[in-house]
Amino acid sequence: MLLSLLNSRGEYRLLDVKEIVYLQTNGTGKMTIYSYDDEFKMISTVKEMSELLEDSGWFRTDRGTLLNPERIEQFDGILNIVKLRTSNGEIITPVSGRTQKQIRSYLRTVKEVGLDS
Repeated sequence: MLLSLLNSRGEYRLLDVKEIVYLQTNGTGKMTIYSYDDEFKMISTVKEMSELLEDSGWFRTDRGTLLNPERIEQFDGILNIVKLRTSNGEIITPVSGRTQKQIRSYLRTVKEVGLDS
């Protein structure tokens, strides 16, 4: 699935959802989409994006964050966090209890990722 998004240089770009690491809203409808090497702005809600990306297996980790499970580098069930990577370095985001089960199941069946308890 391709999205037409405005990047950090003010240029429109078609971005495949597989390139997205995670996305986050500021709570007022403005969303930032993070790929490995760029940021994009969009006016949407997490609920709308969650519904759009649901079939692609994305996880809603809290009220304002969705993440691409293919981009998870490490999951820590004790600290309730996942680690992701972008060109700016490591990103750590909290994970709700309900989402932890989904992430554990995904990582056990699909990926060889660091899985701490």
